[in-house]
Amino acid sequence: MMNRTLILSSAMLGLLALAGGQALADGGRGGDSMGGRQLLQGFDRDGDGSFTQEDVDAVRAERLAEFDADGDGALSLAEYEALWLDVMRERMVRGFQRHDRDGDALVTVEEFTLTTENLVERHDRDGDGVVTSDELKRRPHGEGRRGGQHRRPAPPEGNDPN
Repeated sequence: MMNRTLILSSAMLGLLALAGGQALADGGRGGDSMGGRQLLQGFDRDGDGSFTQEDVDAVRAERLAEFDADGDGALSLAEYEALWLDVMRERMVRGFQRHDRDGDALVTVEEFTLTTENLVERHDRDGDGVVTSDELKRRPHGEGRRGGQHRRPAPPEGNDPN
């Protein structure tokens, strides 16, 4: 029974995180943000432009029941996988479309590697052509590529803006 409760609780938390992920990225502010619209679309059951905790709980329970193939009130790993894949499908399609630059419904090696073409150059701080774990660590604020500081060039002499 404890294992079943743990699985059910984990599934509900995971689903809530997936449904509200965009809103959380927006600081949970909702409103006209993409996350706010997604939350309303997902939880506004009567179309009145608002939702209550009861709406959230009912939608989550309905969604869990939809994927509870054996009807036992809990999701097995296989059932949860089906739910997760359903939730993530739209995100996967957007990722595919981002890579498919020419819109031919195929992702070529060239299209797939466009996002990583300068990866080593962006992270190789010492310029040796190799990225180490030290170079991947978070840099102090203001520290630019190759360990240098980003500074604005001084204005030419005689052009004092004050």
